[in-house]
Amino acid sequence: MKCKSAVIKLGGSLITDKSSPRTINWDSLNDSILQIYKYYKESNAKIVLVHGGGSFGHYEVDKIRKTRNVIDSFSTSLIQESMLTLALAVLKSSINSGIPASLHPAHTICKSNVKDCNYYPIINDLNNGLIPITYGDAVFDGEGKIISGDDLSVQISNIINSDCLIFATDVEGILDEKGNLIRELRRDQNINIINRNVFDVTGGIINKINKAFNSKSNNIRIVSGKEIYNALNGEDVGTKIISL
Repeated sequence: MKCKSAVIKLGGSLITDKSSPRTINWDSLNDSILQIYKYYKESNAKIVLVHGGGSFGHYEVDKIRKTRNVIDSFSTSLIQESMLTLALAVLKSSINSGIPASLHPAHTICKSNVKDCNYYPIINDLNNGLIPITYGDAVFDGEGKIISGDDLSVQISNIINSDCLIFATDVEGILDEKGNLIRELRRDQNINIINRNVFDVTGGIINKINKAFNSKSNNIRIVSGKEIYNALNGEDVGTKIISL
């Protein structure tokens, strides 16, 4: 099934070098964006783009949590600055490719969690033919709190009733303990998977899977960043998450 509407989450591991703090993987970012642009131009689909923190936000949070128990107001600012830096790179890549993109920092629309956000600016831009971009972020509500990009992706997909929810990563999908691709994954399956948690303060792949189960989209996939266009085009790539 080709996607008429989609939320695409670009994982931090895909668009940054997680082994090097605050380093953008420009080749991977630009390739991902070009695939999105190609599908957008061919299909006129409604697309919302969300991205993770990678070696920007996750690195900052990890560093902060090693020295203090809570994220204070100044630490929140540091996280917001790092994520905005990455978001501007995603925006730049989008504009350079020809995408009519708009940027919506999560800390400007969310108070404390993804259920307490004003999504109207995103929905308004989406309905007017733009591709809104938002991202995992930090907000300050008495103390610093993390807004997960995965949570945002699921929440937005449910609000706009998207056909597809695509999580793009630096691997081909969910891999079992032997490194083999798992084609389909259901809530009641008991499997052993490969989990990597380098600079990931939001729970890694296991948490991503559990969050994906909360999406109402008909086509939920975790795919390689090289397969974004194919996933949008309805091809059976990556791991399909069966949430029903």
